[in-house]
Amino acid sequence: MNVLIVYYSMYGHIRRMAEAVKEGVDGVSGAAVRICRVQETLPEEVLIKMGALEAQKRRLMCLSVKWKI
Repeated sequence: MNVLIVYYSMYGHIRRMAEAVKEGVDGVSGAAVRICRVQETLPEEVLIKMGALEAQKRRLMCLSVKWKI
């Protein structure tokens, strides 16, 4: 079974939830999980005003797993 978790997180809260889901799927025998973050689309100036720029500088997580679609 393949599971793809796609998420968007500006401040990191949703990222933590996505990682918790991944941990749960990792515990299922025969399951392959991939987690990917949707890239930010807001301009840097807007992120600075929102105080969200530091959250956006975090490493994007996308585990490399071969998928057949």
